[in-house]
Amino acid sequence: MASFIDVRMSTRVGVGFSAVPMRLTRVKTLENGHEKRDGKWASAKRRYTSEYAEWTREMRAGLLDHIEAMEGQLYSFRFKDFNDWKATGQELGLAPAGTTPIQLIKTYSHGPRTTTRIITKPVRNKVTIYEGGVEKSGTMDYLTGLFTPSGAWSEGAPVTADFQFDVPVRFATDEVEFVLPHLDICTVRCNLIEVFGE
Repeated sequence: MASFIDVRMSTRVGVGFSAVPMRLTRVKTLENGHEKRDGKWASAKRRYTSEYAEWTREMRAGLLDHIEAMEGQLYSFRFKDFNDWKATGQELGLAPAGTTPIQLIKTYSHGPRTTTRIITKPVRNKVTIYEGGVEKSGTMDYLTGLFTPSGAWSEGAPVTADFQFDVPVRFATDEVEFVLPHLDICTVRCNLIEVFGE
């Protein structure tokens, strides 16, 4: 069974993608015209789409290498979502007892509503954890987003974090279209989809 490959798609390639956070909501219209709505996913799943124009041969070769190495949809990999890639002062709750690991999350709030996103692919050396406003040393698992302190927490102290993160994605299809109207001009139609649980 194929799995996640811990490598990021070139940011030179990824910067042109449009980002579409998707949710799965079942909407049922009742006979009186009212609605019943039921959210099926715990969090948004992101889709990335792009059409590139005037690609150089070198840039096309880099993308082609990536597509072939990932064997189309088979393997997932890191992707930098330039629409949503960092958090500052993110609250992670209160420190637990001992050296219990804490999961990185990102919260999104508007009015009384808040949703939480679990961050599983933080960027290496771009995470700082604070306990009561003081930097806390420890070990970050860059494949799960779990932080384990090197010494015991001060139980009940507020824990916050500054970090950058990637999204685990795969190619949305096994077909990526290269349109070459001229040897040095190319358009690429490429779609990526976020993968949960990897």
